[in-house]
Amino acid sequence: MNVFIDTQLWVYAFKKPVRKGFQSEDEFEEALQMHEKANRIIQESLIEHIIYLTTHQLAEMYHVLAFRGVRMDRRRALTIIERILKSSRTVIVEVKRRHYREALRLSSLSGIHIWDYLCILPLKERVDIAYTNDKHFLHPTIKSLLPKLENPLGKWLLI
Repeated sequence: MNVFIDTQLWVYAFKKPVRKGFQSEDEFEEALQMHEKANRIIQESLIEHIIYLTTHQLAEMYHVLAFRGVRMDRRRALTIIERILKSSRTVIVEVKRRHYREALRLSSLSGIHIWDYLCILPLKERVDIAYTNDKHFLHPTIKSLLPKLENPLGKWLLI
């Protein structure tokens, strides 16, 4: 099966929560569970499926790992991206000019930022399922691009 795993799930998997970053023990435990679930879905997908990503998503993943929230060492973030690029279980699809045009059009119609569209549009006829917990993916302009949408974390967030 061909799968798409949204950027935030990769980030949850690679950035283990640190207790001091949360106001309560409950919030920390929830984040830890999300980390474990995201890690599991990626590991299972790397064994059982082919993971599709766009060139935009790789750049987005590096940025979020190295420069947002609790920052990961840039070299470690680069190593993660390079391993994804070299994996025989991943297919990287280039974002073309037509994808940018369509992403701009859909973003202007929906009010949803362009980045999610740039992750999905090049993959719309290539993947069987998309894993995400980003509430934007429930919007008809994104959901209609995907044959199946699943939230393995169970909690939808606006990301």
